[in-house]
Amino acid sequence: MNKLAVAALAVVAGASSAHAETFSGPYIGAQISRDAYEVKAEGTDLGFADLDLDGISANGVGGGLYVGYDYALTNNVFFGVEANANYSGASSSVSLDDGTDSISGKVRARESFGASARLGFMLAESTGLYAKGGWQSTKFKLSYYDGVDAYTAKDTQDALVYGAGLETRIGAQTSIRVEYLIEDYGSAGLNRDLDTNGIRVDNNKLSLGISWRY
Repeated sequence: MNKLAVAALAVVAGASSAHAETFSGPYIGAQISRDAYEVKAEGTDLGFADLDLDGISANGVGGGLYVGYDYALTNNVFFGVEANANYSGASSSVSLDDGTDSISGKVRARESFGASARLGFMLAESTGLYAKGGWQSTKFKLSYYDGVDAYTAKDTQDALVYGAGLETRIGAQTSIRVEYLIEDYGSAGLNRDLDTNGIRVDNNKLSLGISWRY
């Protein structure tokens, strides 16, 4: 084999390795998100007759930090695990009345923590498309007035998380990503109180993040 052929093989091998290692190793990141909580309810019984919660939504901007580790399975496929901490500004004001009793109040999403895994495929040397799934725990705050007294309550709910994202390198150690995730707070086995009352809460979350690898 002549020197030119050896050099060509070395270039090809180097390119293949670089392609495989684009998303590999530990990373940290920060993100900003648009949270859109939607309440779906059918046959709801919360102490109010004929209560209909359909159509209630809570929207707002959030942000957070994440840390993870990616591993190149092949030249084109990578797998990663990730933990995150977020804070949401999503809120909604509601009034409920069955003709006899009525309450009014405000529901707000606050801090959340979670873990997830992702499986991705390289579309190009620096860009990967991935599917993501995991778990998220979010604290909600309810402030309400029952016509006589004012109350404040807090509750933490768990969600199954699934969705997809696109990430691309913009520097030697930096990448940006866009994700669309659904947080399902009405999944059986996680929030039995929601299921029992026929309530399903979903958060359609669109986020933009920047990651640093080290």
